[in-house]
Amino acid sequence: MKRVFIFVLCVGLGAFGAYGITRWAASCPATHKEDQLAWIQSEFHLSADQTAAIKILHDGYQPVCRDHCQQIHQARSGLAALKAGATLAETNAAQAELKRVETICREATRAHLERVAAVMAPAEGARFLALVLPKLSRSNHDGPFGLK
Repeated sequence: MKRVFIFVLCVGLGAFGAYGITRWAASCPATHKEDQLAWIQSEFHLSADQTAAIKILHDGYQPVCRDHCQQIHQARSGLAALKAGATLAETNAAQAELKRVETICREATRAHLERVAAVMAPAEGARFLALVLPKLSRSNHDGPFGLK
């Protein structure tokens, strides 16, 4: 009986450890530009020149992305501040502003991703867009949208 208990305990600890490791690994997005560029270069078979061109596009888009994130954060903060004691018109206006800045962000990011795809071979660019555009449509605008 003691051996069965030890065996079950070891299996349970192993399963718990494996679950924890996979959850941790899945929650660590590649946020470093170098990680993203290495991934995109490998995944989409890019030349050094293509990777350099995408790096330039990515670096140029970062200030735009930061600005969009700031606007979305401000709109969310404004909406959250209105929850107590706000009129319906004020709440509707704040929700409309949030939707407006999220739409601007989504459209600008889509255009950026299309510019990135245009640097690739046509088939690879189409595959890239097929991979990232659905993620963009599901984005909740909690932070910068990465290439990966």
